[in-house]
Amino acid sequence: DLFVTYEKGAPDGQERKVIYVNGKFPAPPLIFDEDDNVEITVHNKMEVNTTVHWHAVPPPSTRHTILTCIRMLGTPWSDGVPGLTQKPIEPGEKFVYRFKASPPGQYWYHSHTRTTLLDGLYGPLFIKRKQGSKKPWDQISKDRHDQQNIDKAGDDPTFLTVSDWSKVDSEAYIEAEEKSNLDIFCRDSVLINGKGSVYCPGKEFLYKFVPQGLLDTLDGQNVNDKGCLPFVPSTEGPWFDKGNVSAIPPGLQEGCVASKGQKEIIEVNAHENGGWLSLNLIMAATFMAATVSIDEHDMWLFEVDGHYVTPQKYQGVTMYPGERYSVMIKLDKEPKDYEIRAASFLSQTTSAFGVFRYKGGKKSVVTPGVIPNTTGFTDYGGFPTRKEYKVLDGAYTPLPPFPPNAPPKPKEGDEMHVFNMGRYGAPWKWTMSGKAIMPPDANAYDPLLFNPTSPLGLDQNLTIHTKNGSWVDLVLCVGCLPGEPQEINHAIHKHASKVWLIGSGQGIWNYSSVPEAIAKEPKSFNLETPNYRDTIMTTFEGSAWFVLRYQVTNPGAWLLHCHVEIHLAGGMGVVIMDGADKWPKIPPEYGSHKWGY
Repeated sequence: DLFVTYEKGAPDGQERKVIYVNGKFPAPPLIFDEDDNVEITVHNKMEVNTTVHWHAVPPPSTRHTILTCIRMLGTPWSDGVPGLTQKPIEPGEKFVYRFKASPPGQYWYHSHTRTTLLDGLYGPLFIKRKQGSKKPWDQISKDRHDQQNIDKAGDDPTFLTVSDWSKVDSEAYIEAEEKSNLDIFCRDSVLINGKGSVYCPGKEFLYKFVPQGLLDTLDGQNVNDKGCLPFVPSTEGPWFDKGNVSAIPPGLQEGCVASKGQKEIIEVNAHENGGWLSLNLIMAATFMAATVSIDEHDMWLFEVDGHYVTPQKYQGVTMYPGERYSVMIKLDKEPKDYEIRAASFLSQTTSAFGVFRYKGGKKSVVTPGVIPNTTGFTDYGGFPTRKEYKVLDGAYTPLPPFPPNAPPKPKEGDEMHVFNMGRYGAPWKWTMSGKAIMPPDANAYDPLLFNPTSPLGLDQNLTIHTKNGSWVDLVLCVGCLPGEPQEINHAIHKHASKVWLIGSGQGIWNYSSVPEAIAKEPKSFNLETPNYRDTIMTTFEGSAWFVLRYQVTNPGAWLLHCHVEIHLAGGMGVVIMDGADKWPKIPPEYGSHKWGY
């Protein structure tokens, strides 16, 4: 059982209300074995509605798919999206979620009601693989004893969750956007496993870590004293001149005030598992990007978004909202304390620090709120401190799935849907379709899963329908709407199924089909070893397009949306009615006025 409460807390030294789950922030890790039948009862002890989404755990379908080799049993009513798969869990009520723990890998769970993710409802969710699964350990070490130890470490990971934080709660944050008519993308701190401090090193210090390419887009301005980007047309879009900066509460966008919270200590044991550690990185930030590194410790990347990839060695990993990266680390250094660094660099230049402590080693003096004077693999802005250091930007780097699992259809899907994404009438309002915005409480008490022919289900500006078993190509286009040739980054997440990123390119999508695009731009496509993800990042480099492919095997009402939380709050989502011709039957315990019991 998960009991969700609002309580006072100070994750970065500033007191405010925080969402706790079973008395913990972040929420406690949930660990299952592959194919476990999971039942979780969420008790809402807050004064506001809530739901919980099991991020990237696909509610199984009733058909067997050769692509994932997973036996599926069908629970779309447990996806946790109000208005699509369930009604909200009202204060004092509860909801029983049921799903099969599959496929295996690293996931996370979080709130999916309005913007309460900003208040702290998130935690790790890990599914252990079955014995005998094909694993890529021989590409990390050729030593069989090493491989056995790596396998043990992989089944017993350590979790490192990165998030962003503000002294302003979610309700006040969105109110500030509405009153100022601006897109506000400034936080106070970065947290490592829910702990951090507010750092105010000064503008001159921060300026050293802002890349020139970003500065070139800021009309001659620079970051403010919190490290946040200024309000300029490139960051606010064509309605920039309608904003009212004076309506933003003091300290929200600028006016840095330092505070000291706690510093996370991750203790590791070099005598366990042959000195190998599996560190599973979870990006629970609401709109920051962050680079994670550990001084003097290389990272062998082996899993992305819950799926194995061909292992590669890095000194740091850059993550975007919703992503997960699992890395294997050899604990073969001097037994002492090392800095963990989590540096935000895109919308804001700031950092968090933690301690990577060898059990039984020499302990350092842990001082929260102080920027380390040591040099690591990465700097305060998340960039490599030496040319030979490799930092993975996984959103834009080929990461071949292991084993290879390219979609069997080589050139064309059965359906193609184009989404012209961007702002919609105001800097803080967003559209996924290019035609309309998704209201935050759309169909909240009349979910589409139960009433697929409701007005929202028939709204062609916000809903698309696919056929069961079909192959679908989703084309995302940014910087393609009139008056907005450059669009900031978006983290696009599809519920219920992963997607292959089979192509991407610069410019506006002007093709009538994917085969036509392949013929004109063959180098822009990868049909052999495409990245296999549940979250796709777009670029901040002018007009661009991205082609995602998946097979419909999970009939239901699924959300396709930006995982930058304030973008979703501003309307950046659409509904995909997958398998509309084979709509699932709702069991009585999830029917009208039922919550799983």
